Amino acid sequence: MGDDSPDAWVQRNPAQWRHGKTNAECPVDLLGNSYATPADLMFIRSHGPVPRLDSSHTIQINGLVEKPATFTVGDLKTRFPTRKVWSALVCSGSRRKELNIIKHGGGHIDWHSAVGNGEWEGVYLRDVLLSLGVSQDFAVAKHVEFEGADTHSSGYRTSVPFATAFDPAGEVLLAWGLNGEALPPDHGFPLRVLIPGVTGARSCKWLTRITVQSEDTDHHMHKNYYKVLPPHIMSPKGHMEEILAVPPLYDININSVVFDPPTGTPAVAGPLKVRGYAYCGGGRPVERVEVSLDGTTWVQSTFTEQRRTAAGKMFAWVWWETTVDFDPAQHRELVVRAWDSHINTQPERPIWNYNGMMNNCQFRLKVGPSDKGALEWQHPTTWMEKPATAKL
Repeated sequence: MGDDSPDAWVQRNPAQWRHGKTNAECPVDLLGNSYATPADLMFIRSHGPVPRLDSSHTIQINGLVEKPATFTVGDLKTRFPTRKVWSALVCSGSRRKELNIIKHGGGHIDWHSAVGNGEWEGVYLRDVLLSLGVSQDFAVAKHVEFEGADTHSSGYRTSVPFATAFDPAGEVLLAWGLNGEALPPDHGFPLRVLIPGVTGARSCKWLTRITVQSEDTDHHMHKNYYKVLPPHIMSPKGHMEEILAVPPLYDININSVVFDPPTGTPAVAGPLKVRGYAYCGGGRPVERVEVSLDGTTWVQSTFTEQRRTAAGKMFAWVWWETTVDFDPAQHRELVVRAWDSHINTQPERPIWNYNGMMNNCQFRLKVGPSDKGALEWQHPTTWMEKPATAKL
């Protein structure tokens, strides 16, 4: 990203935090400005430069369907009902920087909070597959593979179970719009798949092909990378057989993050307003978010904005807030945890894994000295880098 980038033709928001030339994220405090993340602040995860595509771009759908077909976005708009879906989009490596501070692994992007939320527009993949006579024999049609027009040397393919792609309550979308506008180039123009509740790695951008098949994809990123590896694996060397046996990531896990107070906010005695977001995978609703000043006594927050589908699924993030009475003489940290409808919650401490995936430990702010010596609130990626306070 920058004048020497092959993506220099793509307009981008300079407020984003850059990670190399093809990746970026929204600063955590700016995520709290709008329930629908502006498209130009939505995190960018690309494996190579953005392909130059236009509205004539086509997508092929084949495999275990009676009538393979090729569509443009215009064809999809004409032939199928337009749908809108509120959904968060979450990178598998969101909050990876906390894990990389503990020990740097194979996940090279130090994501702080690679997540965004929006209203996506397109057509249901299920509607399209039904029109093509897709096999509904779940013993045969087991996976759906997506291929993008990525410019990376190995391209990009990924897949999800057929039961996920075809779920009538899953709202899997062939999306051409975000927040009332056409998808920007960074986010898949002219067409991407959106798989709500599933890690963003499966929501393939710049779609060129969809194949219904009996096996999952054999692409190396799906087979090797987007996985939570056992903590004893410190390098792929000598562990490839074990890595291949680990299942790929699909549903995202329960997570919550504070965007207010941001890092650097003075830690002064009195009422402290705390705001943040929470999300969960698989459509499981976030049921509550709790805040503690001592890790023992928890205060339940209030949801200020949320979205549920007609089927009761929750794919969008929840905004929450509460006020606590902070006393710097007694309190040295602020901890947040969320619970979902299946009574899953966040682990107290980080669970390190080599790929730096799915970090969802309780979000822990600490009180520490600023550069000028005054007390301030510090987010994990700030206080963990300070040697005196980096114990977990």
